[in-house]
Amino acid sequence: MSDKAKKLLEKFAVKNRYANFGPCLRKVMIHGFRGIQSMDLNLEFPITAISGLNGAGKSTLGQVAICGYKKPTTSIDYKRQYVKDFFPISPADPKPISDDAKLIYTYETDDYKKPQEVTISRASSAWSGYKRQPERYCYYIGFTVYIPKVERRDLSVYGGANLLFTEKRDINPDVIQKMSRIIGHKYDVVSFQGVSHNDKESEIGIASRLGYSYSENNMGFGEGRILYTVDKLETSPVQSLFIIEEPETSLHENAQYEFAKYLLDVCNRRHHQIILSTHSSVILKALPSESRKLLVRDQVGVEIKDRISSNQVRSILSCGHVRQLDICVEDIFARVLLIEIIRSKKKELLKAVAIHDIGDKDAVREAVRVLRRTGKNAIAVRDADVGTAPQDGLLSFPGNKPPEVEVFSHPAVKELMSKKYDVDIDWILSRDDVKDHHKIAKHIANEAEADEEVVRALAIERYINEIANEFDDLIVRINAAVCA
Repeated sequence: MSDKAKKLLEKFAVKNRYANFGPCLRKVMIHGFRGIQSMDLNLEFPITAISGLNGAGKSTLGQVAICGYKKPTTSIDYKRQYVKDFFPISPADPKPISDDAKLIYTYETDDYKKPQEVTISRASSAWSGYKRQPERYCYYIGFTVYIPKVERRDLSVYGGANLLFTEKRDINPDVIQKMSRIIGHKYDVVSFQGVSHNDKESEIGIASRLGYSYSENNMGFGEGRILYTVDKLETSPVQSLFIIEEPETSLHENAQYEFAKYLLDVCNRRHHQIILSTHSSVILKALPSESRKLLVRDQVGVEIKDRISSNQVRSILSCGHVRQLDICVEDIFARVLLIEIIRSKKKELLKAVAIHDIGDKDAVREAVRVLRRTGKNAIAVRDADVGTAPQDGLLSFPGNKPPEVEVFSHPAVKELMSKKYDVDIDWILSRDDVKDHHKIAKHIANEAEADEEVVRALAIERYINEIANEFDDLIVRINAAVCA
């Protein structure tokens, strides 16, 4: 986890949350909206990234969240959003919400033990409860926040020959640098120029780089949207709520990664709360696990999964087109071990499987359950000390201890480390009082003055060679799962 993510996590700790982020959302309970029977959206981090297949309900969660606040009394041109703005009833959509639909918002207060709870429900055709909501500036950055001006017949294009310049708004050089880092090229100047034509007024972004100045009329969609999004995040009041729809649209992968880093930065500085929908595994990977949510919709309803790994999201969103079987393991050591076991026993299986390091035994079990619920072919290979449950797709490595312990306690591996590096494994682990098996390879590598990855690979290779026959049953089961 990055330093900025750790700092944000500390700021967003329940005891510190109100002091830093004001009356932000702690939870939203959604009942009866677009097939969501009942669901709790828990906000565990200032940035909440919601992913899922198309139609899962990602937009719905963002839309109900932005309806959770009153218009600030200090605002002038600001307009708040209501439930009716996002869920209109018409002959085309006679019932987007159920008769008993309701939203329960839970807000932070200056006493973290006493959060404020407000229920918005419908009495006949009218919604009630809005008056009890706290005040906050809220902004919805959907796809229409930036449409290329040439596509919307903007006056800056079709009245361009007769434009009059009005007030110019310069962008802070520090903000320009942040835009440059996201897009991947340096801007010299960025500004917003007011324009008017035939009593109509607008604002147009103008950028200058490499000695060439150009307006939005000659910008791509991705560049223009970043320009507007970053400007809004920087110029809005502090502690605002932002709902952002799929910010990765028209951005290359490095720009997606840099944008995620920027969101961590802007939340640290300006204490916004951000809820975004995304299909980008790059953005999800750049954010901490506390940010990630996965929506799963099936014939039973809609379910939300918290703290899902970016690898798991990527597997689900690919719908199995890349690999025939997803195998979940607990950590990177288990992943490398399983890859090399398959390579040594049935190499062709590597082309058919995707192996994901997920987390502890419970996370692995849950990952398999979710993957299978979405129609994926998935199993797990957990640590030997956990055991198996084949009926649930839960297999395990040979032995009776975690794989790191099994590998580095094998006599042949100890002999290899002694001959190659002059390292006595038992002595090093005793001397350093290593109780966490995940750190065994690191301590041995430090003593050997070698890279941890090299030590791990050598140990695993020797271990597999020594007990090759003990993996036969595991390979048979994996092969059967691939062919299922």
